[in-house]
Amino acid sequence: MAHSVSGFDLAYTSRTSWKAERRYAGRPIDVVPVTWTKGRRQDPDTREVFQEVWYQSTEEMHERNQSREPFVVAVAAAKDYSRHPHEFDGFRALFEVVPTGRILSENSIETKVLRRVTSRDV
Repeated sequence: MAHSVSGFDLAYTSRTSWKAERRYAGRPIDVVPVTWTKGRRQDPDTREVFQEVWYQSTEEMHERNQSREPFVVAVAAAKDYSRHPHEFDGFRALFEVVPTGRILSENSIETKVLRRVTSRDV
């Protein structure tokens, strides 16, 4: 089932996937990682925003972290963050991010938010 956010349609690639297909006007654009709103923080001094991004594949996580190339993530909210696994409530935004080089856990990296992505960018 597709969900609209920022002028795009997003749909998980499978029931247990941590990725979503991004479409615009019915055309596939790409497949992007899905992350949670709970992973967002703002530096109190610089006001820069950072987003934690989780991966199912440790190999993919390390490759992404080492590339330093910007990429798009879909940010989702959970119905209740205290329940595991989290139950999807809805997509909230798309952001272009760049890895900072910090590994935050065995399956997540820190990224710096560069900008919000909308369909006007297509």
